Amino acid sequence: MPIVDPAGAGPLIWVIPVPERKTVKNRMHIDVLGDPTEIRGRGARLVRAKGRDIEWDVLADPEGNEFCVFAGAITPSL
Repeated sequence: MPIVDPAGAGPLIWVIPVPERKTVKNRMHIDVLGDPTEIRGRGARLVRAKGRDIEWDVLADPEGNEFCVFAGAITPSL
Protein backbone atom coordinates (compact mmCIF):
# COMPACT_ATOMS: atom_id res chain seq x y z
CA MET A 1 0.00 0.00 0.00
CA PRO A 2 1.46 3.39 -0.90
CA ILE A 3 1.75 6.37 1.41
CA VAL A 4 1.39 9.50 -0.70
CA ASP A 5 1.85 13.12 0.32
CA PRO A 6 -1.47 14.76 -0.70
CA ALA A 7 0.40 17.94 -1.63
CA GLY A 8 2.68 15.93 -3.92
CA ALA A 9 5.79 17.41 -2.31
CA GLY A 10 6.97 14.48 -0.20
CA PRO A 11 8.34 11.09 -1.16
CA LEU A 12 6.19 8.15 -2.21
CA ILE A 13 6.54 5.38 0.38
CA TRP A 14 5.37 1.80 -0.20
CA VAL A 15 4.57 -0.42 2.79
CA ILE A 16 4.54 -4.07 1.73
CA PRO A 17 3.99 -6.75 4.40
CA VAL A 18 6.04 -9.94 4.12
CA PRO A 19 5.24 -13.36 5.55
CA GLU A 20 8.75 -14.05 6.86
CA ARG A 21 9.65 -13.54 10.51
CA LYS A 22 12.36 -11.05 11.41
CA THR A 23 15.79 -12.71 11.26
CA VAL A 24 18.10 -9.66 11.09
CA LYS A 25 18.04 -6.15 12.53
CA ASN A 26 16.38 -4.49 9.49
CA ARG A 27 12.66 -5.14 9.36
CA MET A 28 11.70 -2.18 7.21
CA HIS A 29 13.26 -2.12 3.76
CA ILE A 30 13.87 1.24 2.13
CA ASP A 31 14.10 1.86 -1.63
CA VAL A 32 15.49 5.25 -2.67
CA LEU A 33 15.41 7.09 -6.00
CA GLY A 34 18.65 8.96 -6.54
CA ASP A 35 22.25 8.95 -7.66
CA PRO A 36 24.15 6.12 -5.92
CA THR A 37 27.45 7.98 -6.33
CA GLU A 38 26.05 11.09 -4.63
CA ILE A 39 24.58 9.01 -1.80
CA ARG A 40 27.92 7.25 -1.30
CA GLY A 41 29.55 10.67 -1.15
CA ARG A 42 27.29 11.46 1.79
CA GLY A 43 28.50 8.49 3.83
CA ALA A 44 26.81 5.36 2.48
CA ARG A 45 28.89 2.38 1.43
CA LEU A 46 28.33 0.06 -1.51
CA VAL A 47 27.13 -3.42 -0.52
CA ARG A 48 26.23 -4.75 -3.99
CA ALA A 49 26.51 -3.01 -7.34
CA LYS A 50 23.87 -2.95 -10.04
CA GLY A 51 24.56 -5.82 -12.39
CA ARG A 52 23.20 -8.56 -14.59
CA ASP A 53 20.70 -9.88 -12.09
CA ILE A 54 19.62 -6.66 -10.32
CA GLU A 55 18.72 -3.23 -11.68
CA TRP A 56 19.64 -1.27 -8.54
CA ASP A 57 22.57 -0.72 -6.18
CA VAL A 58 22.42 -1.93 -2.59
CA LEU A 59 23.99 0.57 -0.18
CA ALA A 60 24.30 0.71 3.60
CA ASP A 61 24.21 3.67 5.93
CA PRO A 62 27.01 4.17 8.49
CA GLU A 63 25.17 1.90 10.97
CA GLY A 64 24.95 -0.94 8.43
CA ASN A 65 21.26 -0.59 7.52
CA GLU A 66 20.88 -1.63 3.90
CA PHE A 67 18.72 0.09 1.30
CA CYS A 68 18.28 -0.12 -2.47
CA VAL A 69 19.01 2.83 -4.74
CA PHE A 70 17.27 3.14 -8.09
CA ALA A 71 18.74 5.61 -10.58
CA GLY A 72 15.36 6.13 -12.30
CA ALA A 73 11.66 5.95 -11.54
CA ILE A 74 10.29 2.64 -10.30
CA THR A 75 6.87 1.12 -10.08
CA PRO A 76 6.78 -1.49 -7.31
CA SER A 77 4.77 -4.61 -8.10
CA LEU A 78 2.60 -6.19 -5.46
